[in-house]
Amino acid sequence: MSLDFSIKTLIFTIVIGHLFSGILGIAYMIQHKKDSSLYIFLFARLFDTIAWVFLGLRDVINIFISISLGNSFLIIAQTTQIIAFLIIKKRCNKLIKRAYVIASAISIVVIHLAILLQYTEGVRISIMSISMIILWCFPIYVFLMDKNSSVLQKTVAFIYLAGFILLILRAYMGIGLRESVSLMSNNIYNVLFFLCLYLIMLIGNIGFILMAKEKSDLELTKVATYDELTGIFNRREFLLRAKENVSLFSRRKEPISFFLIDLDNFKKINDIYGHFAGDMVLKDFAVKIKSQLRDYDLFGRIGGEEFTVLLPGTNEKEALEVAERLRRIAEKATVNVGRDHIIKYTISIGIVTVIPDEHTSINTLYKISDDALYAAKRNGRNRIEVVK
Repeated sequence: MSLDFSIKTLIFTIVIGHLFSGILGIAYMIQHKKDSSLYIFLFARLFDTIAWVFLGLRDVINIFISISLGNSFLIIAQTTQIIAFLIIKKRCNKLIKRAYVIASAISIVVIHLAILLQYTEGVRISIMSISMIILWCFPIYVFLMDKNSSVLQKTVAFIYLAGFILLILRAYMGIGLRESVSLMSNNIYNVLFFLCLYLIMLIGNIGFILMAKEKSDLELTKVATYDELTGIFNRREFLLRAKENVSLFSRRKEPISFFLIDLDNFKKINDIYGHFAGDMVLKDFAVKIKSQLRDYDLFGRIGGEEFTVLLPGTNEKEALEVAERLRRIAEKATVNVGRDHIIKYTISIGIVTVIPDEHTSINTLYKISDDALYAAKRNGRNRIEVVK
């Protein structure tokens, strides 16, 4: 009697937990209206709540309706939740969504066949458990195996992995014990299963909200750090990191080289082909130059068609070799902007190399390299000038 009461109490607790997590999600969503994953996650919790209400009322309403709607909404809830998690991970394209819709539909059809064929509840529980196992394989794999997953993402994934293992055990018990296994069965294993399910639900809800916040924070950091068009450092971040490098190499008494790069006649490209084509040229240039630099070199967009490069620990001879390589790559570059229009472009580079000291400033380096760049423009463009 007491165990049966415990199961009903746990189901009621799960329903309340879903409702309160929904309220928490709504409160967070008010400040993050653009995050579609939150909307989807809230729908998942709504479907979960409906599912457990139907399953919990099996002694009150028609048992066929209880099992049919309860299991259907449970599958829909898990699929919706998985999609929300994959959106957080940026791994949810149209193909994956379609695959999950098909998998969910098949799972619902199979469980209804089991109901119509009057399989034992143990077998139905095994079918549901196996369906959940199949649905959760991919997201757990993605979160655990992706080297870019954060500590938080991997922690949440391990929690769901624990639930995954529980489902495997429950599927085994449903097939092995058959008649002894039911949703309201009076055994300690069922009570422990629902306790674990409640804990996973609670921690999973909190984990998702934290992951949504982590994603939002990373996006804000990206906006504050990188140039939106080219994906390289923006002016503020480049200057900040350049100052740190100047300070570091002044203590080491080692050289640094500062480039100021400008795309030649860029205004003509915009005037002739339009600003969209100009943006394509800037992106092409940024990708090609970045591929030629070391991981610790700094590359930023100062504004318009003006870019900067800082090469730590690089003397004048080495800097000139790098600059010439960049100039040749730009000279050979072509950008197809549609309608058989192919744009070629060149760059001019001003270089200053110094062994910095406590008096060296980025503003000074910028001014000196700007003078060198102006000389490169004056002397015909598509060339390099070095400050002696």
